[in-house]
Amino acid sequence: ATAWAARGEAIPCWLTAQADEFGGEIPIGPFALIGGDDIGKGIVSTLSGHRSPAVLMRNHGVFTIGRDARAAVKAAVMCEDVARTAHLARALGQPVPIAPADIDALYDRYQNVYGQRPSAH
Repeated sequence: ATAWAARGEAIPCWLTAQADEFGGEIPIGPFALIGGDDIGKGIVSTLSGHRSPAVLMRNHGVFTIGRDARAAVKAAVMCEDVARTAHLARALGQPVPIAPADIDALYDRYQNVYGQRPSAH
């Protein structure tokens, strides 16, 4: 993922696992100097309007958020896997995009149906 951040490039959504977890591309945020609150501001502004729990900050690397530490770590691990696979796919040729409506359907199913426990009655 850091290699994508070094290129200043978002990771396009070419995999169903990415649609499930990130709801689309993994966005790229701006460059920010270490030491102030610019990195945090860049993360927040970039993730506004995205469903992704991960952001690639240009020339830094991946930052993730989650409802708890476990969810943020899961997003970080998945981001690294997606970044590697997307790189390999692009090295082999032009990856096939997933239609936006299909990304929405995959995200909704994974976030709201898949793995959910039935409510006790």
